Amino acid sequence: MEKFFYPRSMVVIGASVKKMNLGHIIVLNNRQNGYEGNIYGVSREEGDIAGAHVYDSVDKLPEVPDVAIIISPAQTVPDFMEACGKKGIKRIVIESGGFSEYSEGQHTLEDKILEIAGRYGIRFIGPNCIGMVNFDIKMMMPFGFFSETPAGGRVAMIVQSGGVGGSYLREFGDNAIIPGKFAAIGNKLQIDEVDVLDYLIKDEKTDVITMYMEGFKRGRAFFDLALRSDKPIIVQKSNRSNLTAKIAQSHTTALSADDDVVDGCFRQAAVIRAEDDIDFINATKIIRLPLMKSRRVAILSRSGGHAVLTVDACAKFGFSLVDFPPAFIETVKTIYHTRVIAHQNPLDLGEIFDYTIFTRILEEALKLPDVDGVLFNHLYIASYEAEMSRDFLGNVSKLSAKYQKPVAVTVNTDATEMLSISRNQGYPVFATPLMAAKALDMSATYYEEKTARDARGENVMSPVDLTVIDKIKNHCLAEKRIPLTDEALRIAEAAGLNCITGVTVQSAGEAGKGKLDFPVAVKILSRDASHKSDVGGVSLNIHNHEELAGVITGMKEAFKKITPQPTIDGFLIQKMATQGVECFVGGRQDPVFGPIVIAGLGGIFLEIFKDTAIRLAPVTKNEAMDMLKKLKAYPVLQGARGKMTADMDAFADVICRVSQLLATVPDIAEIDLNPVIVHEKGKGASIVDSRVFFK
Repeated sequence: MEKFFYPRSMVVIGASVKKMNLGHIIVLNNRQNGYEGNIYGVSREEGDIAGAHVYDSVDKLPEVPDVAIIISPAQTVPDFMEACGKKGIKRIVIESGGFSEYSEGQHTLEDKILEIAGRYGIRFIGPNCIGMVNFDIKMMMPFGFFSETPAGGRVAMIVQSGGVGGSYLREFGDNAIIPGKFAAIGNKLQIDEVDVLDYLIKDEKTDVITMYMEGFKRGRAFFDLALRSDKPIIVQKSNRSNLTAKIAQSHTTALSADDDVVDGCFRQAAVIRAEDDIDFINATKIIRLPLMKSRRVAILSRSGGHAVLTVDACAKFGFSLVDFPPAFIETVKTIYHTRVIAHQNPLDLGEIFDYTIFTRILEEALKLPDVDGVLFNHLYIASYEAEMSRDFLGNVSKLSAKYQKPVAVTVNTDATEMLSISRNQGYPVFATPLMAAKALDMSATYYEEKTARDARGENVMSPVDLTVIDKIKNHCLAEKRIPLTDEALRIAEAAGLNCITGVTVQSAGEAGKGKLDFPVAVKILSRDASHKSDVGGVSLNIHNHEELAGVITGMKEAFKKITPQPTIDGFLIQKMATQGVECFVGGRQDPVFGPIVIAGLGGIFLEIFKDTAIRLAPVTKNEAMDMLKKLKAYPVLQGARGKMTADMDAFADVICRVSQLLATVPDIAEIDLNPVIVHEKGKGASIVDSRVFFK
C-alpha cells in the first residue's frame, strides 16, 4: 500500500491531449496542486498536458512508474494491464466503470484482469473507483478537481463510493477537519478495505480512520484488525435493508450482510457506527477531543431555553447531571456577582457578557472530579461578538486538552458566521444541543466499548466431541435429512452443554413399557417438521403412562390430517425441566463474518420481541456477559419485581460453548437452542430443545 499512497511517479492511461476528459483532469490536478513526483499520460496521440508528456503507448514511457491509473473503456482495460505488466508496473488503479456492476453479474472482464494481475504480480485497486489521495504530497488520483487543501491532516478515509467520498471531503472542509489520506476502492476485486485499513492502522501519520462501506468483502479480517486497533475507526455502513441490497449490487457489486451482525461486530470491536452523514461528521469532530470517560455532565448555557433543550438531550443518551458542590458555587460567586442566575446544573449564563468569565467558569467546571464532560451553549451576535467568540473557542480547546475532558460547544448565530466559524475555527462546534449531546454519547460509548474490548479476556477453549458430531452428520447426509431433535441435543451435549436428552420411542405401546420420571414432555421427531410446536408436536406436563399413551396416539392422528403428511421418525420423551427463565442461544455461519452467536429471551418471546444480542464467535466469558447486559430483558434475568435471579454465569457459559461449537465445526450451518431454561442463581441451565442444520 505504501506505493499507492507515496508514488514517486504515475502514469494516467486514457488522458486525452485534445479534450478535457477524465484522464486529462487527473494529470491537470496533480500538475496544478504541486504533486512532487513525475506524472505522465498515455493516449492515442502524443502531446502535452500542463507540462506532463503524454505518450501513445505504455512501452514508450521513460521510466517504470510506481503506479498506473487506467481510465479507459472497460473492454480496453485487459490490454492496458497486459502492457503495464510487460513494462514492469506492479501497482495499478482501475478507475474505469462498466464491469460486473453494470453487467448483472457477468465476470468475464474481471476474470481477465485477475489472471493478468496474477501472471505479472500486479496489485490493483478497483475497478469502478477514483483511487487514492495523499494530501501531504499533493498526490491526487481522482478525476474531480481539487481546491487547495492544507497538509498535515491526521484523519484518513476509506470509501466504497467515490461520490460519497467526495461529498465527505467537502464536508470535512466545511467543518475544519483536515484529511490526510483518502482511498476510494470501488468494486474491491483484489485490494479491499482490509488491505487499506491494515496500512492506516500502522501509519504513523494517521490518528483517526473513517470509512463509508456498502458491504464488507472480508468481514472476519476487518473484525480482527478493528479488535486490535488503538485508533478510533468510524464507519457509516449503508446497504442495510433488502431494498438497498439490489441497488448496492448494481453499484459496486457489494454483498449485503445482515445488519444486526454488523452491529454486533462493531460493538465487540469498539467500532463507532455513524447512522448517517451527520453522525459521520460529528463523530469525526468529537473523537479528536479527549474521550468522555463516564456519563456525568455539566451544562453551561447562555440561554435558559437552550439549557432545557440540552437537559432533554442528555436524558435521551443516559447522561446524568452532577450537583455542583458548594465550593464550586462559592467560586462562581467570586467570579461574577449575579442577580438572576440560579446556581445549579444546568448553569444559566444569560446575564454574562464578559467572555473571560465564560472561560473561568468553564475551567472551574472542568476541575470538578465528578464532571466527565461539559456541554456549552454559545449564542452570539456575529456583528460584535465574532472575534471574541473565536478567542473563547481557542481557550476552550486549551482547557479541554489541559483537563483531558471533552467540551461539546453548540453555536447559535447567523448562517454566514456559523459557516465561517465551522470552516476556519479548529475547535469543533455543533449546530444544536441534540447534536452536541449525541456527539458526547458517541465519545462515551466508544470509551465504554473500547474498555470492554481491551478487557475481553481470553477465549475458553471448551472441548468438543467431534466423533459424535461427525457420526450424526454422516448419518443425516446419507439419509438426506436434517438432524432430529434427539440427535440435535446430542450434538449440543458433545459441546459440553447440559441437555435433557430423554428416551426415544416409536409408539404409545413402547412408551408404556419403560420406567419414566414423571412429569414428562413428549415431542414428535420428524425430518419434515423442525418447528414441532407449529404442528402440534409438543405436549408438556404429562403425569402418567396412560396420559402419555393418549398424547402419542393423538399426535399420530393429528399428523395424518396434515397435507402433505410429515414423516414421523419417533417420539422423544423428556423429564420436565425445573423452573427457570426461558432463554435462547443460537448461531450460524455468516457468509461475510463467519461464525456468529446469538442470545436472548426464548420461547414465544423470541419471535414477538426479537430482543437478542449478536457477537462474532468464539466469544469470551466477558463478552457473553456483555451480551446479556445489552438485552432489554436483562432486568428480568436480574430478578425484577421480586422474581428469581437467573444463573447468569450458567447462561453465559452456554453462549460460550455454542460459540466454540460453531467456530470448531464450520459444517454446522445453524444451531438453535430454544428454550434454554436458565434456573435460579447457582443452579445452572438446561437445554430442552435443539435444532441443527448442516451445510
